[in-house]
Amino acid sequence: MFNLRQANLQDLEALIQLRLQLLREAGDIKGDSDTANLVEATRKYLGEKMPSGEFLAWVAEVDCQIVAASGLVFFQRPPYNGNLSGLEAYVMNVYTIPMW
Repeated sequence: MFNLRQANLQDLEALIQLRLQLLREAGDIKGDSDTANLVEATRKYLGEKMPSGEFLAWVAEVDCQIVAASGLVFFQRPPYNGNLSGLEAYVMNVYTIPMW
């Protein structure tokens, strides 16, 4: 049975690893490329943006193991008639471990 919940900073390392897997499968990380800088930049980004609510993530767990994640990042563009605040969101980083 899956447990779906909003992610928190305790899930940070799992979110980073799932993002790396996603980027590898998408071809954005080639072979055995060094990912240390990417990992640190991602850790810093999530560490700042999750507590502020600028980035939200959800995870699916099976037996207390995170097997899938998704993210939602908010951004603001100039207002327009359909959206006077300009606030929008983008769903990203939707990834499930292949065996699941």
